[in-house]
Amino acid sequence: MDAGPERPSARRGLLAVSVFGASAGLLALAYVQGSTSRLQRVPAPAPPAPAAPPASEDTRFGLSEAKRRDVYQEILRAEDHAQVEADRRFPPPDPSASSDRWQRYSETREQFRRQADEEDKAAIAARHALTTEQLTAIAAEGLQQNWPRPPRRSLR
Repeated sequence: MDAGPERPSARRGLLAVSVFGASAGLLALAYVQGSTSRLQRVPAPAPPAPAAPPASEDTRFGLSEAKRRDVYQEILRAEDHAQVEADRRFPPPDPSASSDRWQRYSETREQFRRQADEEDKAAIAARHALTTEQLTAIAAEGLQQNWPRPPRRSLR
């Protein structure tokens, strides 16, 4: 069987599909190239500038006095927390216990209190981007300036 000559309308349809397909491919390629080059040209938004305290305020360690007072209160609450936790976890032994038992109790309780205090203060320092030495300086400043302390919490 002989297929015979192609019909002109079939050739035109094939040509139209080929041109359309090539156009769509070029259009897609141009879109992708244009969108990626546009993404590369768009600068990232600048981070907001930190609010600088007024020049009249006393600033140390990048903190205003009001912020240092807040940090001072956090330090005192951390010390109170360590004390309360040590009392809660290590109740005193029976008053008739041996002196060795009382000595072990005191050492264990104090070791826990120090560790809890250090962990709490390390968290405060990290939260405010300070060093432990700067926390100590803020605590000393608070004591020297007689800054108020937060109310103490008790188990009783």
